[in-house]
Amino acid sequence: MVEHTSAAPRVLLTSVCRPFGGPGEGDSVGAELFHAQVTRAQGPFSLRQVIRVWALDYIAANLQAPTVTLHYPSERELVRELQRHEYTHIGVHFVVATFHKLRRIVPLIREHAPKAQIILGGYGTVLPDSLLTPLGDAICREEGVGFMRRLLGEPLDAPFVHPHAPIPATRVLGYQRNTVVGHVTAGLGCTNGCDFCCTSHFFKQKYVPYSNRGRDVFEALMQTRQKAKADGVLMNGFVLIDEDFFLHKRRALEFLECVRDSGEALSLMGFGSVRGLSQFTGREVAEMGFDLVWNAFEGRESGYTKQKGRPLHALYDELKSVGCSQLTSMIIGFPYQDEPTIWSEFESLMALEPALTQCLIYFAFPGTPFHSQVIREKRYLPQFEQQPDLRRWDGFAMHFKHPKFDRPEMVEEIQHRIYQRDFERLGPSVMRLARVWLTGHLNLRNDPSPLLQQRAQRLGRDVRSVLPALAAVIAFPPSSDVRDRARRLRSDIIRHTGEPTVRERAMAAAAPAMYLASRAARSLGVFQQPGVLRTEHRTEHAAASQHTRHAMRLQGGAAAGGLGLLWQDALESVRARLRHARQPAGDTPLQAATITQDECALPGSLVPAPRQ
Repeated sequence: MVEHTSAAPRVLLTSVCRPFGGPGEGDSVGAELFHAQVTRAQGPFSLRQVIRVWALDYIAANLQAPTVTLHYPSERELVRELQRHEYTHIGVHFVVATFHKLRRIVPLIREHAPKAQIILGGYGTVLPDSLLTPLGDAICREEGVGFMRRLLGEPLDAPFVHPHAPIPATRVLGYQRNTVVGHVTAGLGCTNGCDFCCTSHFFKQKYVPYSNRGRDVFEALMQTRQKAKADGVLMNGFVLIDEDFFLHKRRALEFLECVRDSGEALSLMGFGSVRGLSQFTGREVAEMGFDLVWNAFEGRESGYTKQKGRPLHALYDELKSVGCSQLTSMIIGFPYQDEPTIWSEFESLMALEPALTQCLIYFAFPGTPFHSQVIREKRYLPQFEQQPDLRRWDGFAMHFKHPKFDRPEMVEEIQHRIYQRDFERLGPSVMRLARVWLTGHLNLRNDPSPLLQQRAQRLGRDVRSVLPALAAVIAFPPSSDVRDRARRLRSDIIRHTGEPTVRERAMAAAAPAMYLASRAARSLGVFQQPGVLRTEHRTEHAAASQHTRHAMRLQGGAAAGGLGLLWQDALESVRARLRHARQPAGDTPLQAATITQDECALPGSLVPAPRQ
């Protein structure tokens, strides 16, 4: 064992290494949330947006020690970082489905930074100590800023700072606007306590506010936008991270008043339950600036309290009328569901016509009450008991015996068909978003509220940007009905907002070729990986490293190194295939005993004594 250095702390915080989606690994554990979990059946029409591991940015911004963050490095880039700089503490963020990646990079860290203390963080720490303690010197199973301050001996009561952590705007058909999206986290955790939810139980059904006041949330949004403006980059929207922002009514109302006082219409994506959203009118949600709200449909008889409130049809119709779309999450595999029940609930979901649809399998995630129940009832399937592959702990695998399915794998097949039918019935999400934007534009353009008139103008501009994509949908539709929907939408956009410009006509003409190029690139596996993003905090190069434009590197391609990135990831993919061929079964039998036979009780954060 090696001794820890007594030098002043210097911290490296990193994600696991790319590439994602290799042999034995699902796309759902990658860096693109929409593409991996929501628009996965939509092919070239899939929304693509690389998401930072925002926890790294928040922790880095709120320490006193010099700190560097790495988002999605290759193994080569990680080793180069360790060789060039000496770190006393190295934190690695992972989830259960990327545990295999953690196991690969820990030996690299031990080899190239032998004096550093390794800290494990992220939802992957729900795994038991028997798996994690051989890999890490400390394990964070709580809010990360407080944990790291305590570990480094820094003041726990220091003011909280919201970092500047933009991401590239969403792209479709390979087209990427030169704009970024800002991000602010209002709070962590969830009090709803759904039995399958890792987030709720990781934080022990408590809510950890990063901003208690709506004014703080608003000012944080303005500050990150001002930083982007100073860097000469347009920030055209924001992601507001909070598991149920609307549930905290007083804070949300204060935020609304700040937006009204500013007189400037915002563009936000956020998360909200039916219970939380039911506390507000559609106009209030629109005035806040929400264009997209992620909420839960789940199942009719699931019985979760967060679903109580206004009837979904009424709620969705009101939100759509003001240009606010829904990303709706359905869950299949509940004990009460048989196949006819699942398809009946799917039809109910289709009747709501959400802009985006997620479908996950009822999932026994370690640390949740449902995981404990499955173990007590000895319901794990033999293949997951004998040699479970943690790469499949991602919401897209059926792990346990189901009372209504003789062959539980049928649930996975139904899940696949749901994604495909959603695409065939409602079309690409970009088209569905445009329909809602157009509705909001028409309803609000003569509204007495100047704020909502601004919103209408922006929605009108947004809907025009979809005209080229509609040309590709008409040329390559998933069904004849979707082609008809696309034609009607195109006609309505032109009728209400004007004839296409020369530029729009040119882009529309190029769109079918862009579709084919995107399909070919995905088929060949080229330019599908994110690029590395490196930022420094409290160093002499900190300001330059955090320039807003650097966030565009995350999208990969030319912005992240072009052919160099392609060559690097090709080599990594070959290596992954060779490793997979040598060990096709995936993870070790050790995990059978610790994951599928013993409860993961989510013990408190583990901070062992320094190695001697």
